[in-house]
Amino acid sequence: MDEALTAVAEAQAMPAGGEQQTNTADNAVSDVETEETATEAEGAEGQEGDGEAEPELVEVDYDGKKHKIPAELKDALLRQQDYTRKTQEVAEERKAIEAKRAEADQIFQTSQEVIEAKAHIHHIDSQLKQYEGVNWQQLENEDPMAAMSHWRNYQTLKEERGQVAGYLTHTTNELSEKAKLDTANRLRETRAFAEKSIPGWTEDMDKKITDFALGKGFTREALQNAYSPQTYEILFLAHLGHQAMMQKTAQPKPNTTIVPKPLETVAAKASAARVPPEKMGMDDFAKWINKR
Repeated sequence: MDEALTAVAEAQAMPAGGEQQTNTADNAVSDVETEETATEAEGAEGQEGDGEAEPELVEVDYDGKKHKIPAELKDALLRQQDYTRKTQEVAEERKAIEAKRAEADQIFQTSQEVIEAKAHIHHIDSQLKQYEGVNWQQLENEDPMAAMSHWRNYQTLKEERGQVAGYLTHTTNELSEKAKLDTANRLRETRAFAEKSIPGWTEDMDKKITDFALGKGFTREALQNAYSPQTYEILFLAHLGHQAMMQKTAQPKPNTTIVPKPLETVAAKASAARVPPEKMGMDDFAKWINKR
């Protein structure tokens, strides 16, 4: 009976075990198919990637270094470089203008201080003038306290005047040196402009332009203080215009006198065909007889 029960149990268990094995096999086949599909998809993507052409690279210079970039980005990079360069130029120009403005403000302030210092010295001198001719010994004998007070004031004024005069001397020397430096820089800029922008410029031409300006009332000092590229160009054009006017004036006027033409010699007409005497009229016949 035990053997029969065992056989029945095994018979009942077999369908269940067979179904489990079948499911496992099906799952294995599905996994293999999935892997193959994924591999084929990767292969297809690889083939599509291999089929794309690599972008064309061009070499550009950026910040002093060579770089290779796609050709379509070259124009954009050049525009960016140009924009950066122009931005830097504008910033440098603005910085230069601000520096000149600050310098001008400083010069103006210094000039104002110089004016005020000169006015202060004038005021001190007017006070010191009151003490000219004072007999200090007599004043001390008459009023020692007053003499001492005036003497202290007199010494204070002289000391103050010396300090202000020293400031004026120092500041005036600085302004003079700066003016000389500015003049030298302007003359150097003017010469560079003339050599570059004025056609055919020479030392001899410069002398002629200078002589022309001096002949029109400029002094050499005023001319040097006024020289700049713009002023020099105006003087050059004025010199050319003056030369053209002088040449036009010096040209001889065309001779408008009417010369009579020589009289034309009219050749005598050929003698008329000779007429036989018997056919002449009375007048012609008489002339013919006289000629004979």
